Amino acid sequence: MELIGLYTVHKNEKSGNKQSYPVHRHTSYEILMLIRGDCGFVISDTEYELRPGDTVLILENETHGLLTEGGPVEFLTVQFIPRAFEEAGLSAMLEKIVKIFGLKSGAAFTLDDHIKAVVNAALRRICDERSDTDIGMYFTYIRSVLYEIARNGTVKKGVSVKKKSPAEEKVQIYNAVTDYIGANLDNISDLSFIKNVFHYSNSYINKLFRYFLGIPVWQYITVKRLDLARNLIAEGGSAKNAALRCGFNDYSVFYKSFVKHFGLSPSAVRRRR
Repeated sequence: MELIGLYTVHKNEKSGNKQSYPVHRHTSYEILMLIRGDCGFVISDTEYELRPGDTVLILENETHGLLTEGGPVEFLTVQFIPRAFEEAGLSAMLEKIVKIFGLKSGAAFTLDDHIKAVVNAALRRICDERSDTDIGMYFTYIRSVLYEIARNGTVKKGVSVKKKSPAEEKVQIYNAVTDYIGANLDNISDLSFIKNVFHYSNSYINKLFRYFLGIPVWQYITVKRLDLARNLIAEGGSAKNAALRCGFNDYSVFYKSFVKHFGLSPSAVRRRR
């Protein structure tokens, strides 16, 4: 569905963390519903306290993200580019919501219990089916969600927070990506996590890494893996086990990278132990 400008996520985690849905920004509109857990949510310079059933509408190009407290968290989110929204004929409804509630960047809404069930069901259909065969149906569900927000939603009271400067935002994004890499070093097989987790393009994140470190993201990941592998070998572990544990499925690739980076073979590092 990404090809037509509709991107969906259903996350259900036993332990929430800052990587579940980090603070970020993109050129799409977005609807998010919290299913389980209590957490904060920031939109631009306003922070809201979310409870299960609360629904958030974010306008395009606005900084936003979950502020989790470490407990279980589950949420549904649908993201759609403006062009797709216009082609589906939903722009007028969105403009109506913006006008009714006086929105500038988006807001968090409380809904009546029976309305929560309707919105929950609609978003689950969109997020869990993820089919390209009937796109019109998905926009019909989105239309029903917007209708319920406009008719029955109540804007939650938020707390003003200091808006970060562009430089501070870059540092925050860079730190979030490096934290994610450190926690998932052995599971990252490609750079798709940048879009799936952080909702940024590879080129933008590569620019950040080149700015802060002088190297692109994948080179950073490789260096972190090699450093970890070297430590494991130096502690007495076998080179092959260290390679697998650090995400290298091809030992020959690992060996060449290791020698090039350290100027020593894995066996030489082990002998020096």
